[in-house]
Amino acid sequence: DGKFSLPVPEGGRLAVSFVGYVSQTITNLNNPKIVLKEDVANLDEVVIVGYGTQKMKNITGAIETITPDEIKDLSVGNLGDALSGMMSGLHVNSGGGRPGSTPSLQIRQSNINTSITPNSTRGGDADPSPLYVIDDFISTEDAFNNLDVSEVESITVLKDASAAVYGARAAYGVILVKTKRGKEGDPRISYSGQFGYNDEIARPKMMDSYHYGLFYNAIAAANGNDEIKNHKTDLFQADELEAMRNINYDWLDDAWKGAFSMKHNLNLSGGTQKATYFAGVSYYTQSGNLGTLDYERWNYRAGVDVKLASHFKVGLQASGDYGKNEKTFNKVGGENDENDYNTLLLTPRYIPAYIDGLPLLRYGFSNSQQNNIQQYNYYALEELGNISKNDPQNMRLNASVEYDFDWNKTLKGLKLKMSYSKSISTDKNSRVGSKYTAYSFKTRGGSGNHLYIGDDLTNESNLQETTVKNGNQIWRTMNRTDSYQLNFVANYNRTFGKHTIGALFSVERSERNYEYVRYYREDPLEVNNGEWNTATGKMDGLTERSESGLLSYIGRVNYSYNDRYMMEFLVRSDASTKFAPSNYWGVFPSLSLGWVVSEENWFKEKIQWLEYLKVRGSVGMLGKDNTKAWLWRQNYSYQANKGAVFGTNEQNPVGMGLKMGAAPNADVHWDKSYKFNFGIDTRFLNGRLSFGLDAYLDKNTEMLVQRDGLVPVTIGGALAAENYDAIDAYGVELSFGWRDRV
Repeated sequence: DGKFSLPVPEGGRLAVSFVGYVSQTITNLNNPKIVLKEDVANLDEVVIVGYGTQKMKNITGAIETITPDEIKDLSVGNLGDALSGMMSGLHVNSGGGRPGSTPSLQIRQSNINTSITPNSTRGGDADPSPLYVIDDFISTEDAFNNLDVSEVESITVLKDASAAVYGARAAYGVILVKTKRGKEGDPRISYSGQFGYNDEIARPKMMDSYHYGLFYNAIAAANGNDEIKNHKTDLFQADELEAMRNINYDWLDDAWKGAFSMKHNLNLSGGTQKATYFAGVSYYTQSGNLGTLDYERWNYRAGVDVKLASHFKVGLQASGDYGKNEKTFNKVGGENDENDYNTLLLTPRYIPAYIDGLPLLRYGFSNSQQNNIQQYNYYALEELGNISKNDPQNMRLNASVEYDFDWNKTLKGLKLKMSYSKSISTDKNSRVGSKYTAYSFKTRGGSGNHLYIGDDLTNESNLQETTVKNGNQIWRTMNRTDSYQLNFVANYNRTFGKHTIGALFSVERSERNYEYVRYYREDPLEVNNGEWNTATGKMDGLTERSESGLLSYIGRVNYSYNDRYMMEFLVRSDASTKFAPSNYWGVFPSLSLGWVVSEENWFKEKIQWLEYLKVRGSVGMLGKDNTKAWLWRQNYSYQANKGAVFGTNEQNPVGMGLKMGAAPNADVHWDKSYKFNFGIDTRFLNGRLSFGLDAYLDKNTEMLVQRDGLVPVTIGGALAAENYDAIDAYGVELSFGWRDRV
């Protein structure tokens, strides 16, 4: 009957909660009649939307959220892989599962034409990656992937014009991450650990030696005289086929091994009404299935929020990660992480890796080199000990001050916030590529001389030695990126009867400095330590520096009437130093509308089986500054010892010349992306079943591209990048959800 009796202290409060219902806190204990309201799929949940928050029921854009509870038990080494298949419209291109590999994420994007769109070497950025924002600060894909799930509070994806709040860099969508902060309560220590064993589930089935020989002969016979000039040397002979029944060298199976992964997380949180704190550290390590392939990463995060006064709060957070990745360096046949697996898999089963301890070249039927990959011998390369090392480090410091005017009757609902973020990212790469000796035979055993059988193969007169150069260099690179972001944000949210008004104004300033150093030296000694003085050949180096800045003004207005009719208008104006002064500024507006049809009286009377129905639509223009700085000016590069136009002198003793870069284009400007979206959200069966539909059209125009074409040598430069390309992307997204009720 709902009757109960509880002893409570005077002035106490009673919190009542039940799965599937909105929690309530009762302060009037004289007549504690409690009726919980149905929580229809967490519509009152507050989500991050960029420089602020909104209730899910008032969202008018194509926005999806995910919490760590949905992904915390997944056995993955990075946050990107954990999102695979978790929400519609988010495509996760896996990094291949190798230790240290990270995926790339795309939001509603098809493959762009990278043959004409400028990439990092042609003045642009052809990668259609979304913008990553961690705790309100612009970040990178690497920093996002390096986050441990235990650090994350929530993830929000902005897929349509709602991303216009980030304007110039949001043409490909935005991924927002909110990390955990301290909560009031006694100190709480939590630990989680995970151990994994990594092995292949299946492998492409390859022919054994005998069937390989049969099919080779059959194909050659089918091609007739084009393939068969000499029946003895151009076909596997009968005695060879018989011998091949007992020959089946499987290079991949011999090299493959099981691998292990391990993850540990330790968190501490707690606090009082005056101050809360959170600290966490995590460790992840994974070994590889082939050769030397090891990865480990440490993450750390600590933060504190302090109320200096009843309405004045400050926050400070330090976080970062340190990684270490080691793998066998392999440049034979092309520098590709998949070369080892593919080459081992595709090696014909009649070719052994060693004979009498001598590593063999992978020469096939013709016993001659047909391509570079045949120079590759996996086992000899492993014994060589050539290693590539990568040591990335990231450190971030965030500080903020916030003042709440909730004490003032007129200004209630207004919050002012000032925040500053400093980020330092460094990366060190080193590798050693030396050389080894591999062998082939002038004559192989057997009647057709196709098989490596017989007692006299390795006699001195039959051996041919080949020096295989695995890059033949000691190589070292180092880069560092320093960036900062300063924000002033004024947020206003207040309800007047049935009217709810929200407003945002923000000023954002950011700068980025990048420096890169590379050097190498050829012909490392047979015994070397990877340092400069253990090589004797040619040496060379390179240094690069770049800097850029961005100034932005952001405005947003939200209105809701009775949680039934909703509107949002926002505009962002960005200025980027990448462009000529006349093209610094870009303006990016958006408008979205929503209507909760299920709140209408006529709907409640006639359609009782459908508990919730909202229709929404949005339109907006976003940008992309995918260009290097100074493309609007003519650039030159120095050319030492290449001769000088005006000869040599005391100031130019080595004949320093100048090489002209690409032709300038003073009109280089932002890419533009017009986004249109229409969506429907529904709930059935007391919120258990949900259904959503989104139809979208993204019209990308004035995209920065570089025309392909030959430039006469008399010009001595390259064609300028231009804003003239256009790509449309459109689609329909369907989503279904089911929530159990206790």
